[in-house]
Amino acid sequence: MKTSPRLSQSVEDYLETMYCLSRDKGEIKVKDISQALDVKPPSVVEAVQKLSQMGLVSYQRYREIKLTPDGRQVAEAIMERHTVLEDFLNLLGVGVEVAGDDACAMEHVLSKSTICNLKSFAEFMEIYPYASQFMEAFYHYHQHGKLPEEK
Repeated sequence: MKTSPRLSQSVEDYLETMYCLSRDKGEIKVKDISQALDVKPPSVVEAVQKLSQMGLVSYQRYREIKLTPDGRQVAEAIMERHTVLEDFLNLLGVGVEVAGDDACAMEHVLSKSTICNLKSFAEFMEIYPYASQFMEAFYHYHQHGKLPEEK
């Protein structure tokens, strides 16, 4: 997992949103960022100018916004963190919507090491032959506060 420079949560949210807009719509516009993040267009312009000064986006007034190669690389690292966390929370049985919201909050504060360990655990659970029994026991414990009885 590539390490991104230490950015504020707000900057990471802008990059993640721009990455998704580019991927899903093929273009990035101030009004679309504004709607996605529920912020006013002048706030978006200010953030985009800051990102442009950081070399993460290319921006000219009244033109399309583009992620630079560095911006795309940082955004992809943010997206990977989000995906790892969301997948891990889903593995634990957290609902899809809650897992998405929680992953968004967690992705900004957890260390790279912690996220790598969570990713490794999730990958392990995909290949471990007794993973389904382990998860059934966990879900039972979660619901009842005790281990399931031996069969």
